[in-house]
Amino acid sequence: MTNLENTLQIETKLEKERTNQALLKDRVEKYSELTKSMSKILNSFEQRLGKLEQTILPVYNVTKNLQKQQQNLDSTLNCLEQVLSHYDASQDVCNLIHQGPSEGNITGFLDGLNKLKKAKDYFLNNNPQSVELENVTSLFNNGCETLNNHLKSLLKKHSTPMRPVDLLDLIYIEEDSSNEDCPSIKQLPTSTREELNTIAQWLDNNLRREYVQIYGDERSEVIVRSLQNLKDHQKSGSWGNEPLKSRYYGRPSDAGVKKSTSARLQQIFERKANKMLIKAQTLGQSAALAMRKNSSFGDILAAEEYGNDNDQELEKYLVLLLGLQKLLVWERQLLNDIIPTSRHNEVFSRLSQPSIEMVVKDAEAITGRVLRSISRKEWSAALGTFSALKHVQILQPDIDKICDTAQRQQLGGVLNKLQQTGSKALEQFIDAVKNDTGSGGMVSMSSSTISYGGGSNVPKDATVHELTSNTIWFLEQLQEHCETIGSILQMDPIYTNDLDRIASHKTVSLEQKNKALLGIYVRKVLAELNYTIAAKSEQYGDVAMKQLFKLNNTHYILKSLQRSNLIDVVALTEHDCEKRYQKMTQDLKKAYLSSWSKLLACIAPLEDVPKPTGGRVKDKERAIIKERFSSFNKELDEVVRTQRAISVPDGLLREGIKRDNTEHIIPQYNAFFEIYSEVQFSKNPEKYVKYRPTDVTAMLNSFFDDTI
Repeated sequence: MTNLENTLQIETKLEKERTNQALLKDRVEKYSELTKSMSKILNSFEQRLGKLEQTILPVYNVTKNLQKQQQNLDSTLNCLEQVLSHYDASQDVCNLIHQGPSEGNITGFLDGLNKLKKAKDYFLNNNPQSVELENVTSLFNNGCETLNNHLKSLLKKHSTPMRPVDLLDLIYIEEDSSNEDCPSIKQLPTSTREELNTIAQWLDNNLRREYVQIYGDERSEVIVRSLQNLKDHQKSGSWGNEPLKSRYYGRPSDAGVKKSTSARLQQIFERKANKMLIKAQTLGQSAALAMRKNSSFGDILAAEEYGNDNDQELEKYLVLLLGLQKLLVWERQLLNDIIPTSRHNEVFSRLSQPSIEMVVKDAEAITGRVLRSISRKEWSAALGTFSALKHVQILQPDIDKICDTAQRQQLGGVLNKLQQTGSKALEQFIDAVKNDTGSGGMVSMSSSTISYGGGSNVPKDATVHELTSNTIWFLEQLQEHCETIGSILQMDPIYTNDLDRIASHKTVSLEQKNKALLGIYVRKVLAELNYTIAAKSEQYGDVAMKQLFKLNNTHYILKSLQRSNLIDVVALTEHDCEKRYQKMTQDLKKAYLSSWSKLLACIAPLEDVPKPTGGRVKDKERAIIKERFSSFNKELDEVVRTQRAISVPDGLLREGIKRDNTEHIIPQYNAFFEIYSEVQFSKNPEKYVKYRPTDVTAMLNSFFDDTI
C-alpha cells in the first residue's frame, strides 16, 4: 500500500516537471528570437551613426576653425584698440595732468597716471625710438611731479608746529591716557592720512621715491619748529607756571592747579622709573632694589632747592628731551597710517635727524656751560648733571624703542657727554680739595655763593674750615646719586681695580658695587681733605691753635660721616675708617695737651724747684721761685688770651677739651701752689701768687669763648 502511494506521488511530480520543462523551452525560443531582432536593430543603428559621423565631423572642424579665427580677430582688435589708446594717452589725460589732483579726489588723477605708465611701458618695449614715448614719458614725469607737489601741499596744509602748551600737555599726559585726547594729535585728519597713504603707495609702487624726502623734510620741520617753540616758551616768564589740564589727569580737582615744572617732571620720571622697576623685578631682588633706589627723586631737579641757572637749563633740557620723545612716538604712529612699511625706517631716520641733532647740540652747549661753572668751582652744577644723567638714563629705553641704531648711538652721545661732564666734575672736585689755597676756594656749593676771601687765610678762631664743611656737604649730596656716580666711576680703571680688589674678598651685589665705587671716591676726597687741612694748619703760629684747628675739622668730618651714613659707604672700601678717625681725634687731643708743656715747665717737676726748710728759702732760691710764678702767670695770661678766641663749635668736644685741660693742669698747679704759696720768697707775694687753683680752673673753663 505504501509502495503504491509512493509510486503515484513520483509520477505526479514527474509529470509536473515535464510540463515546466516544456514551458521553459518555449520561453527560451522566444528570448532567442527577441535577441536576434535586437541585434539586427543595433547593427542598423551602428551603421547609421557611422554615416552620421562621416557627415558631421567635417562640419564641426570647419566651425571650430571659424570660431578660432573669430577669437583671433577679436584679440587683434582689442590689441589694436589698446595700442591706439597708448597713442591717444597723452592727448586724453593732458588736461587732467596739467590741472593736477584736488584734495579728496585723487583717484581720477592716479588713473590718468596709470594710463600714461602703461603707454610708456608699451612704447619702451615696442618702439623705444618713437616720439610718442618721449611725449608720454614727459607727461608722466610732470604728473608724478605734480603728485609730489600735491603731497607736499597736503602736508604743509595739515602739518603745523605744536603750540608749546599743547606739547607740554602731551609731555605731562598720563601714561595710560589716550593720545587722541590731546589737541596736538588732531593734525592730519583721517581722510588726509588716507589720501597721503594712497599717494605714497602709488609713488612707491611706481619707483618714485621723491616722496621719502618730501615727507621727511616736511615732518622734520614740524618737529624742529615745535621744539624751537618750546625752547622759546621756556625763555618766557610764564615757563613753569602752566596749569595742569584736568582732561589729561582724570581728576576734576586738578583743573587749574599750578605745579612747578620740576614737580611735574618728577611725576613723569617716577612713573617711568616704576615701570622700569616692574621689569627689573624679573632680573632678581638686587636689581629691583637698585632700580627702586634709582626712582628716588629728592634731588637737584627740584628748582626750589637748587635754583641756579645751570639747574634750570638742565631742567629745561629734560623737558625738551621728553618733548622730542613724544613727538617721535607720534611720528611713528603717522608712518603706520601713511608710509609703506618698507620705507618706515628710511623716512623716520630722515624726519627725526634734524631734531635729534638739535637736542644733541643743546646737550653739548649745556654741558659746556656746566663745565665752565665747574671750572669756577660751582659744584651744584655737578649735582645737576648727575640728576640730569639719571633722568636721561630712565628716558633712554623709551627713545631706543623708536629710533634706529644710528640714532640711538647719536642720542647715546648725550648720555656720554653727561657722563664725561660728571666724571670731569668728580675729578676736578678732588683737585679743588687738594689744591685749595683759600683764594676763591670751594664756591657756590648751594644756591648762595660761598668763598673764603683772598689769600691763604685760615679761620682766626681755628674753627671748622669752610673747605671742610663744603666738601662734606658735597659728599653728602652725592649719596642721592649713588647709582649714577657708580655708573660713571666704573668706566675709570683706577676705581674698577679698587672695586675688583674689594670684590675678591666678598660677594658684592649691584647696589653694593655702586656704593663701593662711591665709597672709593669719598675716601679719595677725604684723604686729600685731610692733607689740605694739615697743610693749612701750618699757617697758625700757635701750636695749640694748630692742633685745635685740625681737631675741629677732623671731629667735624667724623660726626658728619656718622650723621649722613657716609661712614657706612666708606666702610665698604675701608672697614676701619670710623676707628681711624676716632684715633686721629684722640691723637690730636693728646697733641693739643702737649702744647701745655711750656706752661707746665714753669711749675713742674717739683724736684727742680727749691724746697723750703722751715718756711725759709735762700736768696738764690727766692729768685727761682719768683721766676717760676712770674713765668707761669705770664704764660697763663697769654694762653687765656689766645684760647678764649678759639672756637670749638661742637659742645661735647668743647666740654671734653676743657675737662682734659683741667685734669691735666690743675693737679700739678695745685701741688706747686700748696708748697710755695705760703713761702716767704718776696715782700710782695701777691705780686707773684696771682692765681689760686680755683682761679686757674675758672680761667680754663672760659676757654673757647671770645664773649667773656
